[in-house]
Amino acid sequence: MENNFATSAAAEAPPEPVTPVALSDARYDLILLDPSKVRLFRTGGTTVRMALDDPQVGEERSYLKVSVARAFPLSDPEHYIGLRDGADKDIGMLRSLEGLDAESRAIAEEELKRRYFLPRITRVREVTEEFGMTTWDVETDKGDRTFIVHNLKESVNELTPTRVLITDMEGNRYEFPDIRKLDEKSFGILQRVL
Repeated sequence: MENNFATSAAAEAPPEPVTPVALSDARYDLILLDPSKVRLFRTGGTTVRMALDDPQVGEERSYLKVSVARAFPLSDPEHYIGLRDGADKDIGMLRSLEGLDAESRAIAEEELKRRYFLPRITRVREVTEEFGMTTWDVETDKGDRTFIVHNLKESVNELTPTRVLITDMEGNRYEFPDIRKLDEKSFGILQRVL
């Protein structure tokens, strides 16, 4: 007769505590990096570089060009921060910026702020269309802006029935936080164009 007690006890015992430097999940090809093992820095210009001392991804590595991006920029901007190399290949992800050294955190925050600069449109002065492109003349919370949008159907993202994002030809995004709060003229222009 087989002894099920040992098997049962082992199955119920809590796993031994493990503090992984990086956690890899094969289902998603995701490497969660330990922020204490990541060091971001700049050498001279604006290029972000990274040193990674992480056994999960091998011996200490150095990346000459790194980009920082949010996995969920709208719904969870403070968590799951991705790091990619110069070839746009995933290096890994941080659950948050907590645990990074002060310099690395400042650089990551600066890069995220730059990447996710998101002016909120408060008024639409004019939208003109020519050759399949629309030129927008708007007022935003960051000042007056004029931008060009190619292919409105692909460049407009309706997040909710009242919240809209528009991406211009250069990849800059603009937000209508609540189209119901626009003045009558702006709302009319928006309805006509969209």
